[in-house]
Amino acid sequence: MNLSKIALLIITGILIIISVAACSGGAASTTSTTPATVINSDSIITGDIQTIRAQTTGYPWELKVRISSTQNVGDLPNPMADKVDQVVILKTDEDITSFSPGQSISAKVKYANDVSQSSIILYVYNIKLQ
Repeated sequence: MNLSKIALLIITGILIIISVAACSGGAASTTSTTPATVINSDSIITGDIQTIRAQTTGYPWELKVRISSTQNVGDLPNPMADKVDQVVILKTDEDITSFSPGQSISAKVKYANDVSQSSIILYVYNIKLQ
């Protein structure tokens, strides 16, 4: 193979790579995203588990809990302050396979996503049976 054919193959390969990158939103993409701001928050709650569901996306578990009480944690905003006597949906990645509806728990709850979004995710952790 002579030198001009090799050069032609190299140039063709580079052009193909540039074309694929441009079509797939590579360096030529102008889409910008604004980073989400998650409010640093925390609360201590007690409540009764209403339902437990395994999830296929996001956090592996979803609990519906009727909130009995809530406490502030330091000076942080309390996402559960106005939820006493309400059933709320909480998400977690803790192992709750031994828990069941009807049991009472104590736990901590905080915001898990940008609260300006239409769907706020409440993350529950340090979950303990009462």
